[in-house]
Amino acid sequence: MALADLTQLEILQGSLGLIWVLIAIFIGLKAIARAIAINRTRDLITVGLSYIFVSSAWFGVAFQFISYGFFDVKLDAFTYLMVANIFIPIAIICWIWSYCEILKPNSKNILLIIFYGFAIIWELIIIIGLLTDVSLVGTLHSTFDSSHSPLLLIFTLTGVFMFLITGITFAVKSMKLDDPEVKWKGRFLLLAWISFGIGAILDASLTLNALTIIIIRIILITSAIEFYFGFFLPKKISLKLVKNK
Repeated sequence: MALADLTQLEILQGSLGLIWVLIAIFIGLKAIARAIAINRTRDLITVGLSYIFVSSAWFGVAFQFISYGFFDVKLDAFTYLMVANIFIPIAIICWIWSYCEILKPNSKNILLIIFYGFAIIWELIIIIGLLTDVSLVGTLHSTFDSSHSPLLLIFTLTGVFMFLITGITFAVKSMKLDDPEVKWKGRFLLLAWISFGIGAILDASLTLNALTIIIIRIILITSAIEFYFGFFLPKKISLKLVKNK
């Protein structure tokens, strides 16, 4: 079995990447289910979808671990880079829709034009690159190690910056409301976006070894837990936080 052929570092990288992706998908689906339950399909469903799609940057690692580790089928560069890139612009579209619906309804149209324009151009570059020359999207260096092309790296870092600015703004607005529980949710969301930003930037910039992989994945998994508390703060924890304030 191919799993036995993987090095300890590759098993660590693949398994932790898969765990992070599964947690993100679970939280995204939870948000979607909650939106349907309370009939808020216009904003919360896109919040859930955005969290699932933003984790797609690690789909390549997760899918490769399953495909090669358990079925001895290694993803080629085209497939790996496609699943790791093509859904991220969609994540921006979903998130900005929710952001504008909740916080910026009066300036929604102009913001959607700007952000959607950026996301569509980004998506077109990915699709054209995949269909013409995969190196325009990135390079698959080894089983679980890939890098972006210079152009895609600019778009990716800009996208991360967009998520951070709007996400932090959303969290800060929540923290200013009178409801103590909503304030705590805002604090968790603030921590979640900061943790995600740090994890994503470190993942893209650091040389991955056993220590850095563990640290980065812990940061990302922590951001997922914080994000969960930001939207679905358990009542018992909420009561304790509000009471001890």
